[in-house]
Formats: sequence, C-alpha cells, structure tokens
Amino acid sequence: MVARKIWLILILGVVLISCQQQEPEGASLSALSKEKSNKDEKKVIVMVVDSMTETLVHNGLKNGATPALSYLIDHGTVYHDLISPFPTMSVVIESSLITGTPPNKHQVPGLIWYDETNDELVDYGSTVPRTWKLGTKPVLMNGLYDLNNQDLSQKTETIYEALHQKGRTTGSVNMLVYRGPYSHEISPPPYLKQWLDLPKPLETKGPDLLALGQVIKPKVIQQEQLSDGLFNRFGINDDYSGKVAETLIKKGEQPDFMMVFFPDFDKEAHKNGPTSTELFASIDLKVQQILNAYESWDKALEETTFIIIGDHSQDKIKEKGEEAAIELALLLDPYKIAPLLDEPSSGDVVIANNHRMAYVYLSNAALDFPAVADRFAQDTRIDHVAWLEEDKLILYQVGTSGYLRITEDGKWQDRYGQRWEIEGNEAIADIHLNKETMSIDYNAYPDIFHQLFAALRSHSNPMVITAKPGYTLKTEGAPVHHGGGEHGGLHHNDTVTSMIIAGSDKQPKIRRMENLKEYFLSLYQ
Repeated sequence: MVARKIWLILILGVVLISCQQQEPEGASLSALSKEKSNKDEKKVIVMVVDSMTETLVHNGLKNGATPALSYLIDHGTVYHDLISPFPTMSVVIESSLITGTPPNKHQVPGLIWYDETNDELVDYGSTVPRTWKLGTKPVLMNGLYDLNNQDLSQKTETIYEALHQKGRTTGSVNMLVYRGPYSHEISPPPYLKQWLDLPKPLETKGPDLLALGQVIKPKVIQQEQLSDGLFNRFGINDDYSGKVAETLIKKGEQPDFMMVFFPDFDKEAHKNGPTSTELFASIDLKVQQILNAYESWDKALEETTFIIIGDHSQDKIKEKGEEAAIELALLLDPYKIAPLLDEPSSGDVVIANNHRMAYVYLSNAALDFPAVADRFAQDTRIDHVAWLEEDKLILYQVGTSGYLRITEDGKWQDRYGQRWEIEGNEAIADIHLNKETMSIDYNAYPDIFHQLFAALRSHSNPMVITAKPGYTLKTEGAPVHHGGGEHGGLHHNDTVTSMIIAGSDKQPKIRRMENLKEYFLSLYQ
C-alpha cells in the first residue's frame, strides 16, 4: 500500500508539473484595465483563507500576531457571522461564492457525491487511497476538467463571466472553482496522455488570468521563483498564492477583480485543531506581502478594496480515533456498502462521505429512508438525518423526540427573508419561533432549512446525515483527524466564518457566501 501511495503521488506530480496554460491573446491586463475601466474605480482583491474563524482573528489581534489584519480591520469592518453553504467543503463553497447561488442551482453537491446516471462516485481529489481505488484518471478529470467545465451548472453565471460583460479584467489564483470566459489549454506530456487516455487537446475555462500551482502558470509569473515543487504540493500553497499576487501588483498586471486562495491553515487545523493562533499568524505574513507590493499600505487602500474571508470553520474532533469516528458500515449492517473498487450500486446503500456529513443513496429497492434513519438512530453521535418527500423536508435529530416537517413559503420568516411552514418539535433544529413577529431565530444551525433543501435538491434523491460536534463519519478511504479539526457539517462550528472589508464603504446586505457575488458586483457600480 505504501508503494502504491508513493507511485500515485509521483504520477499526480508529473501531471501537475507538465500542465501549461494558453492565455488569452492580445493586450496585457494593465492595458486592458486602463482601456475598459473607469480610471477612478478601485480594484478588488478577495483573499479566501481556509478555515479562518472569529477566535483566530480575535486572538491574533489581541496578541499582536497579525499586524496586517489589524491594519485592515482598523481601516475597515470585520464581521464574524458569514455563513457557508452546506456541505461545508471547499468546492461547494467556492461554487456558491463565484456563482452567487446555493448547491441546487450551481449543482456541485460536495467534494464527494454519487452520479446515479453513470453509477460512479465523483471525487474532486480527497485522499490517496480513495483516488487509487476510484481510478487516477477519473479523479484527475473530475478536478482538472469536469468541475469547472461540466459539473458547475452552465445556467449559473460566475463573477468572472459577469465582470467580463462589464468590461472588467479578472483573475484567479489557486482557487479550485474558477470558470470564466477564456479557454486555457492543459497539456500533459504525450506518454501520460496515452497512458491515461486523456482527451487532446484538454481545455478549461477561466478568467483573464488563471494561476493554479503547476497546473496553470500564466506568462507573467513563469520566470518567477515559486514554491511549486514536489514538497510544496506543486504550488497549491500559501507561498505560491502570495508570490503570484505580489508579482502581479508590482508588474502592473493586477486585474480589476482577483480572487486568491490560501489553503495552508486548513491542513494545520486538521492536524492540530482549529484554534492555533501561532499557525494562523503565518497567513498575516502573506497579507503583509501583498500590501507591501504597493507604495505603502495607505496607498494600497487608496487603489484597492481588500476583502478577506474564511471559507468555513472547523469543529474540534475527539482525541481517540475509535470514539471520534462513526463507522457507518457497522450501523447499516446487514446491509452493504459497495467497496470503492466496485460499482457503487452493487451494494445496498451508496455513501458519499464529506467528513462531517454524508449523502446516502439507496440501491436496494427493499429499503426506504425511514428504515435507514432507524439504523443511524442507533448511534447518539449522529446528529441530523434528513430527506425530501416531494416538496417537504423531513428532519430528525438523534436523541431528540419527534420530527420536523418543513415546507417553503410559510408564515415564519427568518433573517434572510426566507419563509417556512414548520410542523413538529422545533428543538430538532434548535430554533426559536417568535409568535409576536412571526420570525425564526436560529441558534446552533444558522441557516438549517435553506441549507438542507439546497443540498437535497442538488442532485438525484439522497438522504443527508450529519455528525454531532466532536465526531466525524468513517467510511472506506475517508480520513479521521482525531484530536484535530474537521468540517463538512451543518453546525455553526462548521458553517460560521469571518470576513474583513477594507477600502470601501459599501457593505454586504446579507452575509452568506451565496450572496457575496451580488456584493462584489456592487463595487463596480
């Protein structure tokens, strides 16, 4: 198994090292920006920091460990109530962020989901064991091509496409989801194309400027010394992201709108837990690097609006692996989950495990959702079980009596202007119903009804299960970060993150990830 892991890593490495971009022809970004943009209009940089939370921001400010973030907050606004879509996995979040829609609209259901039509688990690149068993080529194609060019719904317009229509230049650095108006060619070496039977040519759609580690390197950075080798995750790291952003600014090639992803803290949080201020402080060095690319920090704010957001939070997982991991196969016994090497439908139940949540699909016609829900109810570490019956959401919580049945367009209104009809035990969703104002107050699950409807309508006909705080779901090939951090779930420990805005007086009206595209566009009005 160790030899297989090493061999797979080397294969992936060669593929990543060998990919090149075919950039849009014509004038430089700086020339295009001057030609198309209002000369008085500020540029925008959105920095997405994986797993940034209120605790990390607060402790960094308190300890003086984050001077750049402190400067931006002192000259701007900080919010600690930004809500991520569900499941709280990066591909889902980024899809909502750039399209302004929930999963039922953009149709990227999770990091892992089941494609019923082709009878296969779609994996955008999770773990080495899962990649090996599902197949190197399918997983590579899922992440390198299918995600942005097939799976992300063509019916949803991305921020890059919308700004292109407005005559603005755009860029994406190390974001996983980046679809835009321009074609960029990916060209692995001929022997790998033949061995993996990859299509020729292979093109992906992106913004004017697209940088994704060694996968896609635009001309403006190809002569730079970048952290993109084997031991630097081939450029999918904070050093690469910071250096690329700095280079673009110094060379006068900063797009009008640019999104930059900083992935490193997520890895540290999985390993060491989600509240390490010392590890988080390294993010501030990258923010300093970007601010230092301008004449001064004050000049940076004169020229650019900076928006720094977390993509999700992380829940602290129990120390002991056997306690932390909920073995779903044991709960479903005697029903079977097909091994990853087989067709998913060859078992009774298909599981698409997104760590602290999972989609559950029934292949055995003798099974139904209530029967499977009873199986999961045996384990008090399971939190919610949910599915749809026509247009009604059925919601159970293990350890709480009764049920909830939720329909849309009812008499109860929440903070987002959404209206719901609610029947059953409201404690299941941890909500308070204010009969005087006919309003809903959310507590531990900040947008629970909308998030569940959106996930359950994103594809086929799944059931959703989630884990209670401190626990994660275990299936074949899934990681268990016992003693560390994990996400994916519905709880506020997974879904609530922070946002810093500096350089603009405009503020977002609704602080949900799926509402930020509208806010980004408002900065150009």
